[in-house]
Amino acid sequence: NLSEINQFADVPDRDVRKACYRAKNQWVEDNAQAFDEIFDDLVRIRHEIATTLGFEDFIPVGYKRMQRTDYNQHDVEQFRKQVREIVVPLAARLREVQRETLGLDTLYAWDRGLHSTQGNPKPKGDHDWMVEQARAMFNEMDPQLGHFYSLMADQGYMDLKTREGKTGGGFATSIPEAGMPFIFANFDGTDGDVRVFTHEMGHAFQNWKSGSKEVQEYHWPTSESAEIHSMSLEFLTWPHMEKFFADDAGAFRHLHLLEGILFLPYGVAVDHFQHMVYAEPDASPERRRQMWLECERMYLPTLDRGDLSELARGRRWQLQLHIYLAPFYYIDYTLAQTLALQFWLRSEQDFPKAMQDYVALCARGGEAPFLDLVKGAQLDSPFEPGSLKNVVQRAQEVLGV
Repeated sequence: NLSEINQFADVPDRDVRKACYRAKNQWVEDNAQAFDEIFDDLVRIRHEIATTLGFEDFIPVGYKRMQRTDYNQHDVEQFRKQVREIVVPLAARLREVQRETLGLDTLYAWDRGLHSTQGNPKPKGDHDWMVEQARAMFNEMDPQLGHFYSLMADQGYMDLKTREGKTGGGFATSIPEAGMPFIFANFDGTDGDVRVFTHEMGHAFQNWKSGSKEVQEYHWPTSESAEIHSMSLEFLTWPHMEKFFADDAGAFRHLHLLEGILFLPYGVAVDHFQHMVYAEPDASPERRRQMWLECERMYLPTLDRGDLSELARGRRWQLQLHIYLAPFYYIDYTLAQTLALQFWLRSEQDFPKAMQDYVALCARGGEAPFLDLVKGAQLDSPFEPGSLKNVVQRAQEVLGV
């Protein structure tokens, strides 16, 4: 499936990487008409909903659906501007370092997942081994977190193995009747297994911590707040990565931080694209492809598809399920990544205090809107000018650029 094939995206053999890239994009190309028709219907219906409610277009309705009560479209635009000015140039430099490290004349799209000629670090064991390593890790990090993880593992509230016919991706949800969350993932033997697993554990732990609140709507926060819990736990587990990667733990931490920075331009490109789409609801599929290419030029200027540049041209966004299912969701990952990096900085200075603040944030669940929760956790709003500056500077130091 689309998750399983990713194991070939970061192998040292360049021909295999290219074949993986071609296979995924050929699949998009082969299904292009169906994808376009589905998205046309979605945009048309959403625009009709908005105009029926008295709005000019779907954008403000999308924000209301996402329950954004304390920030608006202008704030998001300012955040995207910060990413363009601060992160995009850094990402370009990181890609150049990547090209030099791999010894390539040109870094093509199918090379971007590989960061070492020896291959990216991989977990040293299989699914069952990783589940037990995680048990030891969470017990050492925090007693509550350790107890919660044991409940999840021992009572069957995790489905992490990839198997034929299984849908792709990963998520956390809850089973209210049982009073427990549930984690779904697709382990494929890559470093992504650890990141996805700790990410979804962050969601699940938050839901468990706030699950006793009387108001059921408080059991989960709004999505951008929820992503703070998941992305921050990814970084808070750093001191324990030797359990999964042994001598390659340092390489994993480097790669995790590197890809966290590189993700920000892509994440805001998805958001910018969606604003363009719903501001022009009558656009043709070809016009939408041009919109996506425009966003790529703005946020991903070094992306080079070489001799496959015409394959699924302007259709990369059609691999992003959020664009179909949850309009305007994707910016939430970038907002939360900025805040998770703040937790990372604090954990370097005082890990016990950072962990204490993290658990307290999880316990609040959805009892307050995004910026209130951010302030309560003593984090800086990502909308404030310069909010990215400190974390990016520290990331540059650690990454050596």
